[in-house]
Amino acid sequence: MPIAMSTDEWARLSRWSADHREEPEAARRREAVQHINQMSQLMTKSWPNSLENVNKRNEELRRARLAAAEQANSLFYARYVKQKQAEQARLMYNARDSFFKNKDAPKLLLGAVIETVIQKEREEQVKFNKELKKQAEEKKKQDEEQIIQNAKEWHALMELRRKRRFEVNKKHQKEILDQAHEVSERNRKEYEEELNQQMVDNIKAQEQMESLREFEQEYSKNEKEHILADMQRAKQEADKRRQEQEARDKMDDRLIEVLQRSRARIERRRRQTEKQIQKEKQEVLEKISQRLESGDAERDAKEQQILEKAVKEKEAAVEARRQAELLKKEKSKQERIETRKQFLQQEKQRLHELNVMHQWEVMNRFKNDELYEEFQKRMREEKKRKILEYREDIIKQWREREEREAAERAETRRFYGELAEKKLRDADNKLLTHGAMLLQEARQNGRPDYALRQTLDRYCKLHRLYPMPDLPSSLQEHFKRYVPRDLTQPDPEYVYPAPPEPSADQQMEEKKRDGLQEPVPGPIKPPAAPSKEPEDYKRAGPANGLQRRNALHDIFLPPITVRPCETAQCDCELKNK
Repeated sequence: MPIAMSTDEWARLSRWSADHREEPEAARRREAVQHINQMSQLMTKSWPNSLENVNKRNEELRRARLAAAEQANSLFYARYVKQKQAEQARLMYNARDSFFKNKDAPKLLLGAVIETVIQKEREEQVKFNKELKKQAEEKKKQDEEQIIQNAKEWHALMELRRKRRFEVNKKHQKEILDQAHEVSERNRKEYEEELNQQMVDNIKAQEQMESLREFEQEYSKNEKEHILADMQRAKQEADKRRQEQEARDKMDDRLIEVLQRSRARIERRRRQTEKQIQKEKQEVLEKISQRLESGDAERDAKEQQILEKAVKEKEAAVEARRQAELLKKEKSKQERIETRKQFLQQEKQRLHELNVMHQWEVMNRFKNDELYEEFQKRMREEKKRKILEYREDIIKQWREREEREAAERAETRRFYGELAEKKLRDADNKLLTHGAMLLQEARQNGRPDYALRQTLDRYCKLHRLYPMPDLPSSLQEHFKRYVPRDLTQPDPEYVYPAPPEPSADQQMEEKKRDGLQEPVPGPIKPPAAPSKEPEDYKRAGPANGLQRRNALHDIFLPPITVRPCETAQCDCELKNK
């Protein structure tokens, strides 16, 4: 776009662009703006409501909220992890304990404990039954005395009631006799009045019957006169209807006769018309036959000419077809000759190529024999090398297999020997300790412990924990080092695994589920500590779903039912380790 400017302006622009400098006035204005900006920043730096200070304060508050939320989340996660670890330890203990108590021997001990409880309950029941029997005898004695006393009082009361009833009945009998005389006199008077009333009613009834009989006779006479008049009127109406029917029948006969005469006349006219039409058709046919007889000669001559012309055309077509066949046969013969010559030439070329190919095949056969010999030689060398490598691999695998089998045998000997004996002894110690604890609990609760001792004795005999009898004197000198061991007592260094400390809620739940324990009051909860967190705790951090108040008590999940392990105890212990 063109620009219009003066020479001085153009010179000034040229100088400025040549020197690559700006105008002093513009530089001064820019410096003044920068100075004003710096002074403004220095002035607003200490203002509390400036945009920069407000943003800085908001950023500090935001970082403080983030740090508080992060700290709260860390504390929550630490408590959550600790709670989950405790719950996992409790579940593992319950699983091991359930697995241990689901074995045969602990089940026998449990049966023995139940039997001791039942025996104690039976003893208490016997005492209770004796006390009930004693109370029942005392109550029966008291009831018998009370019954005798009540019987005496009842007999006295019955005697008094009998005397009073006799007097009352005597008085009542006298009253009834008086009332009977009064009733009979009143009934006699009422009967006489009734007889007089019936005589009056009979006289009035006879008078009414006479009046009714006269009325019926007069009514029957009038009814007979009405019936006779109706019969005469019906006879006259029947005669009139019969006359009308005879007149209608005569009119129908005349109409039928007229109809028959008209039908006969129509039939006669139809037959005459048919005969006339047939006669006219016969005359037309006779005229047509006369005309046809006059034109037969001309038609025969014309047909003869057409026949001769058709015969000539047919002979010409046959001759043309014969000439075409001859030309076709000649042409076909010439084509076969040419085809034969071409075939002989191609056969000659094929035989030549076949001969050359045969020579090449002979040469290739000799060459292939040489190559096959070389190939067989290489294959023999390769087979020999592979046999040596296979032999080395077999020897190496054989040695590795021997080492592996030796290690497996050693591990099997250890597993079924030392380790199995150790695990069996641990199981015996655990069971015997468990039995001792059950015996102690039975003695503390005053239950008979015979079933428990019998179960432990049966377990020791079954697992051969009793010491062997002394050897004969003839063998004792050869086995001086033999010392019979008594394994019926647990190892003094063995400690029965203690359950993890459950929470207060879980203790209450276990006490509810346990039917053999005495009710124990729950622990007294300490007073809640005052919360230090702000009221508007949701604004203390980002809305990430992890904000929560400091609860007075930890939240415990409901107990999870763990299915006891179905494999061997040794495998479970190895996996747990």
